Amino acid sequence: KGDRKLAKPLAYEPIQGQKYQILCKQVGSTFEHCDYAVDKKELTTLIAEYQMAYGNGWTFKTILLPQKYWKK
Repeated sequence: KGDRKLAKPLAYEPIQGQKYQILCKQVGSTFEHCDYAVDKKELTTLIAEYQMAYGNGWTFKTILLPQKYWKK
């Protein structure tokens, strides 16, 4: 019981040199990969730009990737 792992989103794709992964989904669909961000400032900027570009009906979610991926 105590060894349960949280399910990873189907779109989970960590890459080296990135701190955050951005996922997006349209109402009624599942989350899919959208982009990566190296820090909180870039993350905030990218999400704001994607919200304007994609419009209503889209949801964005971020994943803080494990520290081993943060450095290039």
